[in-house]
Amino acid sequence: MSDSFRDLYLTVVGATQQSLLKPSAAVPRRVAEDQLIRLQRQFARPDGINAAYDVLAAEHTVLLHGEPGSGRSSAARVLLRELPPSRGMYHELAPDQPKAGTAWLSADLIGEEDRMLLDLSATNAATWNAVHEELSAFRHELLRKGAFLVVVLPHRFEDRPFTDFVHRTIGRPNAWEAVVRHLRLNGLEDAIWQDHRDVLHDHLDTLPPMREVARLTDLILTARSSDHEEGTFADWCEAAIAALTDRDQQVADLLPTLEEGGQRALLLTAAMLDGARGEAVHRATTVLLEKVGSEQDARPLLERSGLSHRLSNVHATMGTDACVRFRELGFAQAARHHFWINLPDVRAPMGEWLGKVLKLRELTETDRERLVVRFTEMCLSSGDTESLASFVIDWTRDGASRTAEVQAAAHLLGKAIESEEFGSRFRRLTREWSANRPTRNLREVLVEVCEKVMSIHHPNAALVRLHHLARNEPQPGMAREALLRFVSQDSRLQRRLLWRLATAQSSHHRADADLFLAFSDLPDDFLLVSATREWLTACWRMAFDLHTPERWAPCARHWLATADAVGDGDLSSAALDILVDASASRYPVLSRIYADARRTVSPALSAHLLRTINRAQTAHFSRRSPHLEVSPS
Repeated sequence: MSDSFRDLYLTVVGATQQSLLKPSAAVPRRVAEDQLIRLQRQFARPDGINAAYDVLAAEHTVLLHGEPGSGRSSAARVLLRELPPSRGMYHELAPDQPKAGTAWLSADLIGEEDRMLLDLSATNAATWNAVHEELSAFRHELLRKGAFLVVVLPHRFEDRPFTDFVHRTIGRPNAWEAVVRHLRLNGLEDAIWQDHRDVLHDHLDTLPPMREVARLTDLILTARSSDHEEGTFADWCEAAIAALTDRDQQVADLLPTLEEGGQRALLLTAAMLDGARGEAVHRATTVLLEKVGSEQDARPLLERSGLSHRLSNVHATMGTDACVRFRELGFAQAARHHFWINLPDVRAPMGEWLGKVLKLRELTETDRERLVVRFTEMCLSSGDTESLASFVIDWTRDGASRTAEVQAAAHLLGKAIESEEFGSRFRRLTREWSANRPTRNLREVLVEVCEKVMSIHHPNAALVRLHHLARNEPQPGMAREALLRFVSQDSRLQRRLLWRLATAQSSHHRADADLFLAFSDLPDDFLLVSATREWLTACWRMAFDLHTPERWAPCARHWLATADAVGDGDLSSAALDILVDASASRYPVLSRIYADARRTVSPALSAHLLRTINRAQTAHFSRRSPHLEVSPS
């Protein structure tokens, strides 16, 4: 991309308010690619994967089927990663129920040479049947643009003869190979585990889902870190397997020995705040006892047991850093799961408790983030998406605490959107919220989540929501800034935003025209390609129709100055043609543009502009009076 039209419009001033979510070290496109690279490096190839790749490379589409737990979604991502490098973008199509009258597979989501994943593994045969009806037309556009698509089929689906030629089945990969690849990728040399591989064989022989195999490997690495690398690989494996298989029973056995409500409250609180400082756990336990109606210790203060002693009764300790942790790996998660599943009546009080605890000054920002993520995981485990949505709305009301509630809403929504099973439901909610007029706090949460989380795997969805938010801002601000930052990363996102601006609904014309005037960093070829040139003309026409010269004239002057400096006759001519065509031969607009040009650009470009204006006016009057002979000016 050359610099000629890189800064085509006015520069937008960045926000100074501290972010709710931590910024990534890389742009979302790079994050998505890095995740694919890492997945590819630790991927154990299953039977059938090579045949699936051959179909994908030849037909640009493959429908992938496999048993649940076989890692078929990961296989789909690796297939797309293994394609030759291209200028296309990797992104995931959301298997969302479309609005009435709209398609499941929208062809306008296909970019040149894109690599796309449609994961239907968590859906049903009815969804596959609906998608199948649109697949032929979608594939036609896919082939035209040289893009690629992998569809992960539901476990049970209706076979269709039309798609037999692109349907392939993969098997289950070698679990031990997957573990070894993961260990090597995380720096464990072969000598560390080669003599202890039998420790894992019994567990892997039970054929656990590949997702559980990945978790097991992570637990092995966690055990190694917790053990400060002093134990053996066998020790770490035993701890990891116990965390997966034994902890639930240990928690179930422990609970009957904790007869007092205070003891059980301490266990649950310590599990929710695992890693937080002791005083935070103590304060939060007191709040939980109030919410569940249990009596607190009535003894005089100096006669009560110390926190360390009480923690030991629930298998937890307080280290030299004064932070609370459980002795056994995986015990905290097992305790959280046990309370949530076996005592469902505690869920509502826990929700109230969460809102109170988030405001405790003893908690650090990291403590709050972990707490919200853990609570979100528990709600998702029971499918309670309504409560999570209610928390987002409540925590972003006017007057909510930014450092506690608003930031918690951002962490909650970011985690929920990443859910394989329920992510599509929260993406739909974010669209509904964005298209209306959210509170300022909710707008900020939506902006952060769309720009930093959703954009990684669903860039088109993120763009649509950011566009809605930018339209609906009372004054241009955080949403517009985030939208312009986001699209500046990729010309395909710029193209899609330009298309949305040029084809806007009438109710949004004025906001979109103003947004267009703030649009920046456009590639030069936008001025030379017929489609984007038409969109640019339409957007300038909106700006001239709906805004005063005081708003559009500075942008038009900058456009002319850039055309003057470009040093390319075709680009300069295209830039002038777009402005003049957009004015529709309206004298006041053309007069202002030409007057500004004479003051700000070279005589050569001013003369070129005048010739362009005269030519346009001549054509205009000729159309109005076809029998009138017009003399050259």
